Amino acid sequence: MRPETIEHIGKVETIVQQAKAILSRYGYPDDLRTVVVCGTLSQIIEHHDAILTLIRNDKIGSSFALARSIVEGMYRGMWINICATDEQVKSFEQDDRLPLKMPDMAKAIDQRLQGNGYFEHLLGKSWVALCSYAHTGMLQLGRRFTGPNLQPAYRDEEIVEVTTASTTCILLLVGKFLEAQNHGKDCKEAEALLLTYGRSARPPLKPSGSV
Repeated sequence: MRPETIEHIGKVETIVQQAKAILSRYGYPDDLRTVVVCGTLSQIIEHHDAILTLIRNDKIGSSFALARSIVEGMYRGMWINICATDEQVKSFEQDDRLPLKMPDMAKAIDQRLQGNGYFEHLLGKSWVALCSYAHTGMLQLGRRFTGPNLQPAYRDEEIVEVTTASTTCILLLVGKFLEAQNHGKDCKEAEALLLTYGRSARPPLKPSGSV
């Protein structure tokens, strides 16, 4: 990897650690909705840590396969956090199934946050590629070869793109979770991290305090 890619990986790692520190300032209620979102955040943050560990150990294909789970976790967590009814959250606990497909969740989140189609656009732009990496599709298989040789060939630009998108998804959910918990100042602090690691996917959302 190029030095600037290594630097970027260190930067997004530090940023997620900062987000974890913000989250750890408080105890949270034990209602079902909060518990589910907290668990989702814990899982996608662990996936993020695993992605960086895998990249540093030259297991980049496996790291890319985990990116889908972070993006999906963000959408599921965001929908449960700000869109789902109490009955829908309870049904998820009982049946381990959400009532909406991913595109419907994205649309509902956009409507709730006045996101101007951002979440729908992000899903449409990334989901097919993420699934290909996760399910050993042609995007993944095509990067297992360097010319005719069975030698992985993942570009630095792709590594930066995957780690940037994963970091952005975590920060989006952290911010809106804190806002829903009435920690508006901390929400703004978490959202400000979106501007600290290069080109981010920050959406044009309503100002904090509107949810």
